[in-house]
Amino acid sequence: METNNNNNYFDNDEIINEGTQANPDSTENFIKKTNVSESETKTDASLNPKERRKKALRKHLSIIPNSCTSMNLVCGFMSILMASHGEFLAASWLILIANIFDILDGRLARLTSVESQFGGELDSLCDLVSFGVAPAFLVYTLHFKDEASILGMFVSVIFVLCGAIRLARFNVTPHSHKDVFEGMPIPGGAGILVTMVIFEMLYFSYMHIPSFVVAIIMVVTAFLMVSKIEYPAMKKTPKTSKKRIFGVLFVIIAFVINPPITLFFATWGFAFYGLFMATFRVLLGFGRRVKNRKKSIATATVGNDE
Repeated sequence: METNNNNNYFDNDEIINEGTQANPDSTENFIKKTNVSESETKTDASLNPKERRKKALRKHLSIIPNSCTSMNLVCGFMSILMASHGEFLAASWLILIANIFDILDGRLARLTSVESQFGGELDSLCDLVSFGVAPAFLVYTLHFKDEASILGMFVSVIFVLCGAIRLARFNVTPHSHKDVFEGMPIPGGAGILVTMVIFEMLYFSYMHIPSFVVAIIMVVTAFLMVSKIEYPAMKKTPKTSKKRIFGVLFVIIAFVINPPITLFFATWGFAFYGLFMATFRVLLGFGRRVKNRKKSIATATVGNDE
């Protein structure tokens, strides 16, 4: 029995050695990771007391933006619960409150210098629930649930799927130096659906928007999120110009006077701004190509006459 055990141990060692020789990259990666962790430990040990206190304070401060991110998720999930009970107006406002928390967490993370990969991943997961699943469920429950519409299920799935793709693409794409987003951010897409519901509930309570119109709006919004249309990244701008300050003050005053109307025109205006600018650039590029072609034809005609 002892001999057999020794043989087994020897065989296992051979298998391990063969596996190591067959895949030396895995061994090198393990050694690199071990060395990195040891160097990080040494670096932490070499910190003086003041630097250690700063590092500990930074870890504690990370609770602030992460708490806002968590509240974003809480509001999104509460919106789903409210929509399931037919409280569509409350569900819509909860998504807008989640949007406020989403703005705050990034601001606070940059303000306290505690931006981290963990915070970014948590933010994306919360955004998918609050601005992908929650608004799609809200619109489906309000407009398509009674009919058990296949169309409603299809457009709701498309919206959530495009929102997930939008977030995943944003996480792996290097940030642009032009202060723009590629595709409409998912909070903007959620804002389109939510403000539509609020506007309908408050001002058109006696009638519903036709289901096919809602389906078209959801599909177009989903397309805008995964498109390459550029939208201004307001929160990424390092300096705020006077025009932007004036615009923000104008929106705040309008929001105080009439929140639903202000939010409706702000979100839909943001969506149409990207479409308008993209169309303008396409037409401008087409005009330049036509102009250059005419110049080349004129030059060639002059050369032939000579």
